[in-house]
Amino acid sequence: MEPSAFQYPTQPPKKNNLTPMLVVGGVLIVAVVISFLIIRQPKKVEEKKEPVVVENTSPSPTEVPKIDKKTVKIQVQNGTGTPGQAGLVVKALESAGFLADNIKTGNAETYDNKTTLITTKESFAQIIPDIEDSLKSTFDKFAVGSPNLGSTIEFDVVIVTGGKIFESPTSAPTSTSTPTLTVTPTPTP
Repeated sequence: MEPSAFQYPTQPPKKNNLTPMLVVGGVLIVAVVISFLIIRQPKKVEEKKEPVVVENTSPSPTEVPKIDKKTVKIQVQNGTGTPGQAGLVVKALESAGFLADNIKTGNAETYDNKTTLITTKESFAQIIPDIEDSLKSTFDKFAVGSPNLGSTIEFDVVIVTGGKIFESPTSAPTSTSTPTLTVTPTPTP
């Protein structure tokens, strides 16, 4: 017999299955490295943002110190010619808290003032409303003098009274009637 040659079925030659595995393995390695780098990066701490403070660049009003009424030097000038009118003003100002020892009286240059004029040094302008309030019962018209008193003036405030003009008794009509006596009976019990 003849040696028979056993023939094995032919198999296709083996393909190299290594290439796809290398590709998948390389991708996995790259993914691991990238993940490692991301994890190892320092974490960004989210900063708490402070509110931004914006400064007001417009000037703020300077607080004017309150004036002590007892230290204010006042001159009252009688501008109507009415006797004792300046004295009434002094009493009204004294009731409002001004010190009578710091108030001087005198006569104005004219006696025909229809409006009471209040003039102050610039630093005393804040007390004008107080003066007007204290004199409202005596005078009905007020004006604020301008320009303000100069710094060389002895007084902080000058008030020139105005309003009803004084009428002298000689210009008033006189009565020449003689008094009559009237008797009224008293009831008896």
